[in-house]
Amino acid sequence: MKDLNTTKSEAPARLIELIQMRLISEAIYVAAALGIADLLADAPQTIDRLADATGTSTRSLRRVMRALSSFGIFSEDSDGRFALAPMGELLKRDVVGSLSAASLLSGGESGARTVQLLLECVRTGENANQKLSGANWMDSLQRNPDQLKIFDAAMTAFSTLHFTGVLEAYDFSQAKKIVDVGGGHGKIISEILKNNPGMRGILFDKPHAFEGGQRTVALFGLTDCCEVVSGDFFVSVPAGADAYLLSRVIHDWDDDKAVAILKVVRGAIAPHGKLLLLENMLRPAASGAVYPILSDLNMLIHTGGCERTEAEYLALYRAAGFELTKTVVTKSPTGTTVIEGRPV
Repeated sequence: MKDLNTTKSEAPARLIELIQMRLISEAIYVAAALGIADLLADAPQTIDRLADATGTSTRSLRRVMRALSSFGIFSEDSDGRFALAPMGELLKRDVVGSLSAASLLSGGESGARTVQLLLECVRTGENANQKLSGANWMDSLQRNPDQLKIFDAAMTAFSTLHFTGVLEAYDFSQAKKIVDVGGGHGKIISEILKNNPGMRGILFDKPHAFEGGQRTVALFGLTDCCEVVSGDFFVSVPAGADAYLLSRVIHDWDDDKAVAILKVVRGAIAPHGKLLLLENMLRPAASGAVYPILSDLNMLIHTGGCERTEAEYLALYRAAGFELTKTVVTKSPTGTTVIEGRPV
């Protein structure tokens, strides 16, 4: 990571770079929308061939590709042919951990419409969806099937990155039955069950994730030990398990709603069970972790939720009837922390 401390002489250049950095995010969106990474999957291509394949202006596309190459997403050889760099590989649509859908979700007209409301979000404390539609972010998403499909794909990819290193850092084997609350298409619970034979699981989420969850569970060969259940975690969750996992769920909500969700879990969990949150915990600036800070701003704009410090999670746990027992930092590129608690 680039050193964030700058001298007075370095400050102008660094600040103007940061001011313009939004253009790089949008250029990544353009590359994802045009499917550039898939066009480069087999071999480097000239800009003429890329422009022909995408129906774009050769000169304009070259400028976008040059910018993204300067940031290590693509590369350009001495003959002017462009190729995939390691980051560009993740923009291919059908690879494990693809961030193509995440790029589409964050960019374009929809992304710009929400990000430009940051100032209003700061002034009012409301999120962009409240401003744009008067609804919370999930209800707004449910009204747009195309955007919901992109969202589900992006969350599956984020699950892959978010869960990287978690199995090495935390031992799930003591649980006999685990419920993945808000588990989407089931990538995380499937990985846990695959690595812990004999454990049983329930994948629990809204109805829109049901079919995707069934497909993932079947793909992992876990149909006999993992049930897929639909519902609303503000109302109830499957009862009686000795481990409840919520991955990137609590950060979507403000404190009152976060406590409400955890209280529902508190009512369902076995007396000696464990609550396990996988979140991007905010840590001191000296830790060097940038993604949790950026994710916090994303929550401010899109959902009204937030990333939290350990002290703030401690307060949430107490309010919901849990004791925070430990936190475990993982090697995830998103800075995932396992936040363990037990009912009191």
